[in-house]
Amino acid sequence: MLWRRTLPKRRRGAISRAVCGVTLVVCVALAGCTSVVAGSPKAGRRAGASSGPIFPSQLVDLLTPSESLSVVAGSPLFEQDMQSALFSGADPAECQGVAGYGGYALFPKNYTGREARTQSDAQKNQHQLLEVSASYPSGFDAAGFLESVRKTVSGCQHPITSWGNDQRKVTVEPAPLQSSSAEVAQWSTKLQGEQWICDFAVIAMANVVSQIVTCSPDHSVDIQTLVTKRIKKIEELIKSTA
Repeated sequence: MLWRRTLPKRRRGAISRAVCGVTLVVCVALAGCTSVVAGSPKAGRRAGASSGPIFPSQLVDLLTPSESLSVVAGSPLFEQDMQSALFSGADPAECQGVAGYGGYALFPKNYTGREARTQSDAQKNQHQLLEVSASYPSGFDAAGFLESVRKTVSGCQHPITSWGNDQRKVTVEPAPLQSSSAEVAQWSTKLQGEQWICDFAVIAMANVVSQIVTCSPDHSVDIQTLVTKRIKKIEELIKSTA
């Protein structure tokens, strides 16, 4: 059942189905692994609201470049098309975004742009990095959004039944929120009965939301360093358009 054992075959032959077996739990990127998705014309855009200070064209800067991160020397993480991984459904449904990355369940739907990328290495005990960033109309309430994320995570402190596109059900066990800065909500999950842990971080600043998910058997992908770099980059983008 350990998707880490079956992963090499799937990655060569059927990555788009659900790389990582149940690690389905871990990877959702758009075809080609990066893609900009235009936001639907919600009220803010119809009214001509600015999408700044961070614009959709800048979102690619809020993703980790492919092959720039290595957990094991000589084996960098590289982009893969993992469209359905890290769960596309959950019971209860309101906990999907707590247990998984698929579908970006925690993100508000009135985005003006979105970029996503998933990466993993070639190790038997695989390391995975899943990222998505979205921009919103000016006036986006970043603090209010993060408060809603924290309430959702706190309300889902119980086993969650989750599944990917193959409908295979697994049980995910969320941990409580971790101490973090005001711009970040952080927590982790464990796959019941398996040595597989995912760390989640949702960052909201100005008019942008950026999510980082790292998965491995042992927390070996340093999410805190990635969070620190992401906050710094968001601050740089805000200053560049001020």
